[in-house]
Amino acid sequence: MSFNYNNCTLMGRLTKDPDFKEINDSFCKLTFTLAISRKFRKEDGTIETDFIPVTLIGTPAIVGSKLLAKGSPVLIWGAIQVRQYDKDNERKWITEIIGDNFQLLEKRKRIEEKQKTEEKQIA
Repeated sequence: MSFNYNNCTLMGRLTKDPDFKEINDSFCKLTFTLAISRKFRKEDGTIETDFIPVTLIGTPAIVGSKLLAKGSPVLIWGAIQVRQYDKDNERKWITEIIGDNFQLLEKRKRIEEKQKTEEKQIA
């Protein structure tokens, strides 16, 4: 008997606004990168961050395109996917999360207020 189970839960913040692509009438996807701080500090006291690519497909992608933005704290449920391709006679590997669903962990209004404050500080 073989047991296979691929399930993950991630919590982090979007590094930039997500990219929504409608491939055809029945398929769309939303891609973004999730920044997640590691649990432990390095010897010098700094905390390392992992940047994990995430793809939502179908209805979660449509909803996410309306709710998610740079800096959004989000909880993602999904599965790890590893794929490969050849480029310039070299094999490349991509590891990403294919999200089944998500939950926004902060009100959209608050995220928009943060973005406006950041834009004012830059200007």
